[in-house]
Amino acid sequence: MGLKRTSRTKKSGFTLVELLVVIAIIGVLIALLLPAVQAARESARRSSCQNKLKQLGLGMHNYLDAKQTFPPRGAWGIKKGSPPFTENHHTWITFILPYVEEQALASGIKLDQPAWGKPHVNASLPVTRCPSDPFFLKPSETRDLTITNYAGCEGLDWWYNRDTAGFGGVTGWVTGVLGQSQTDTGPFGEPHALKVAQIPDGLSKTLLMGEVTSVGFFNATGALDQMADGVPGMPSRAYTRAALIDLTVDGATAQSPWKKADGSGSGAWIYPPPATSGPPGMSGPVFMTRGGINSHFLGAGSFHPGFIHITTCDGAVRPVREGISWVTWNYMCSANDAQPINE
Repeated sequence: MGLKRTSRTKKSGFTLVELLVVIAIIGVLIALLLPAVQAARESARRSSCQNKLKQLGLGMHNYLDAKQTFPPRGAWGIKKGSPPFTENHHTWITFILPYVEEQALASGIKLDQPAWGKPHVNASLPVTRCPSDPFFLKPSETRDLTITNYAGCEGLDWWYNRDTAGFGGVTGWVTGVLGQSQTDTGPFGEPHALKVAQIPDGLSKTLLMGEVTSVGFFNATGALDQMADGVPGMPSRAYTRAALIDLTVDGATAQSPWKKADGSGSGAWIYPPPATSGPPGMSGPVFMTRGGINSHFLGAGSFHPGFIHITTCDGAVRPVREGISWVTWNYMCSANDAQPINE
């Protein structure tokens, strides 16, 4: 009787140890690749941000060619003296809409009428948003107003007759291109519209606009006149800028003719940042250099690591590191200080 032979087929596959090794290798590769992917994405966002600032700068220059001046920070439309007052409060962004391919939006805006409560103040305006800023993408999140990540330089302070001699070594007035008229007495004047001849420091050496975040930067003490000592705010305690309505007027704070954003009555000239939570604080699309870079909610700031983008008056876009000297930063932002720029 012959022997019955049987064969067994050996099953192949990963052992548990081999599977764990493969998973570990994949994890390591992902860990190595993720920073590169994130860096590539930020690089793309940074490039897009630069392009938007360039587009706004070209809009400014097209306006300059047409009107022979840069636009004012806004059209406030205030009648001096006794009430009744008029409050129009269109912004510099409103003025350049026809020059940034937003003619359809511009055609529905009447500059001789108040911007308060008008449909255009919450219109979609992608050119004003930096893709590195993920917050407040809907006007419904920001008091039903469209916001901007690109603000104009108004100078050292919102109040022109602030004594600048005592601030961080800056001497003389820091006159921003998108500031108020110069006066040494009383409240600040109406927004000025500067001609090229009124920027003797030179267009390539004078800042026109820069980045602001949708949440603002806050430091522990709230101190001004500093650089890079703040951290980004959270949406629950944010400070941002309206794109198409200038939330400030001439007059005494919280008194007539100051208005709320919907024009519904007396209100503060800005919405201050909430203490803990609530709709964001808000002002018009300008920043004051006394706030410093990445330091104070009233100043410039960005989510790009360690720097912000700026546009100079010649239309060029460049990065400025957050650790630049505070004095140098102010002189960069002034149109007529006649001071050398050493950085």
